[in-house]
Amino acid sequence: MEVETTLTIEQIVAQLSEEIKGNNARLEVTRLKNLFYKTKEQLVENARASWVEAGNDLQDFALELPQEAVVKELLEESKTKRAAEIQQKEEEQEKAYQRKKDLLDRLKKIVEQAEENGVEQNFPLVRQLQQAWREAGEVAQSKYASLVKAYQTYNEQFYDLVKINNELRDYDFKKNLEAKERLCELAEKLIEEPHLNVAFQKLQVLHNEWRELGPVMREYREIVWERFKAASDAINKKHAAYYQDRKAQETENLSKKEALCEAIEAIDLSVVRSYKQWDEITNQVLQWQEEWKKIGFAPKKNNVAIYERFRNACDALFETKSTFYKQNKELLSANLAKKRELCAQAEALKDSTDWNATTQKLVALQKEWKTIGAVPHKASDAVWKRFVTACDAFFDAKKDALKQEKANRKAAIKEAKSSLSLRKEHDKLMRQYDKIKQEIATRENNISFLSKGAKSSNPLVAQMEETIQKLKEDKQSLYQKIVELEKQLNNDAQN
Repeated sequence: MEVETTLTIEQIVAQLSEEIKGNNARLEVTRLKNLFYKTKEQLVENARASWVEAGNDLQDFALELPQEAVVKELLEESKTKRAAEIQQKEEEQEKAYQRKKDLLDRLKKIVEQAEENGVEQNFPLVRQLQQAWREAGEVAQSKYASLVKAYQTYNEQFYDLVKINNELRDYDFKKNLEAKERLCELAEKLIEEPHLNVAFQKLQVLHNEWRELGPVMREYREIVWERFKAASDAINKKHAAYYQDRKAQETENLSKKEALCEAIEAIDLSVVRSYKQWDEITNQVLQWQEEWKKIGFAPKKNNVAIYERFRNACDALFETKSTFYKQNKELLSANLAKKRELCAQAEALKDSTDWNATTQKLVALQKEWKTIGAVPHKASDAVWKRFVTACDAFFDAKKDALKQEKANRKAAIKEAKSSLSLRKEHDKLMRQYDKIKQEIATRENNISFLSKGAKSSNPLVAQMEETIQKLKEDKQSLYQKIVELEKQLNNDAQN
């Protein structure tokens, strides 16, 4: 099946003009005409949907394509041109019919008098009649079948009944056979032609040529005809299958389009009370319209009617929506004014650092916002963004402030814990210091007691002096630690 290339309106009109000025082929003109109106239909549907979506009244919608007037003029020109061509063709066909009818009468007379008049005289005359027949022109199809059948019959009778010169007859048979074999080859090539309509039309031309040719040798008549018929049957079978498949596809397309019509018609608009509901319904219908565009043509007898049904269903729905929006236009404007006032209040509070009080105020504004209702569609996003931006500015600042406060509190606790630990360590060292100091005093007193009257070489005294010296070193070490701790504690206290 041939795939349609997507063209713009301008390109379609240009091709249509070129075709009509040139070949004016009926199938191509019809194809371009259908493509133009299909493309127009899509443009109108898209424009209508955008018009209604913008909140406009469906009754005020109008879309005029300047190209349509050009197309109508071109089609009228094509119609006039084709009518003249048809009339001329009919006149030429009638003249050709009369010429061939005269030739047939002459051939009939020759066949009836063949034996009486002799071969040498009749054969060249028959050859002349055959040539004249081929050059006589095209005959109307309604008259052609019976005419050519009689022509073939008289030709075959002449060659079968008349005892002509074998060389001349065989030569004529040979030329006819070669011509028919050429037609067989052309027909067989048409089997692979991708465009089935083109193949079918060309096959009809080949059949007309076949009928114009004279007979071949009796032993080849059936063989060459069966070959030509086999190729013809193959093409006709593919052509019939194509139209059968297309018919089935069109029937399926009709069912799909009917289902879409039923879906739209089933929507109960009487229960729609909110803009949210209308948005949901609109989005769904727009999806169905896109599906419709992709489905393809329904059967010709149903195509216009089903399209009208679908368009009427869509128009009725969007007209109801338009009425709803129109009736609520003043309410929408009032709601917009209220929401803008809330935006101004929120913006006035966004830089406040009174976190608790301002939070309560903004929450109250947000609750009030929810009670107001919808605003005009074109302003909805902007006013909402304005309000949210103001609220977010405050709550983000509050979040950052609370986060910093938490961090400070955590640091203070950590610092306090650290100071307490240092104080405990200081107290511990002081206790050790005092204990060593007391022990040194005690041992020095003991040495003083033992030294009275004792020999200078008393080993006990020497041992105690050694111990005292060790204690003094420990005392000095503790003193240094205590001094360092006191410095750190003083620094923490100052900070």
